[in-house]
Amino acid sequence: MKHYRGKSKSNKKGKYKGLGNSFIANEEQLKWDKYCISNNIRISPHPTSQGIYPEEWRISISFGSDYKKIYKTPTVYTVENIWEEIYDMKRYYYDKRKI
Repeated sequence: MKHYRGKSKSNKKGKYKGLGNSFIANEEQLKWDKYCISNNIRISPHPTSQGIYPEEWRISISFGSDYKKIYKTPTVYTVENIWEEIYDMKRYYYDKRKI
């Protein structure tokens, strides 16, 4: 497979779902998101493999000024469930600190 200016000649591009664009956070989820951002809690998808078209992700978490130390979930997620799980984690940190 040859790469031209960062673009792949693979057929995989047509089938690639990426992180999807069908998930839309509701107001409560946006509240959790805002809380995490305001408190320097970084929760994001992290691909399990290198390359242009990753199919699976782990969730990575880092805190405060030690943002280079990244904790990754042992569970692997797909586009079908990654965003729900990310917002579940954001809710966990929101609830943990607000109680």
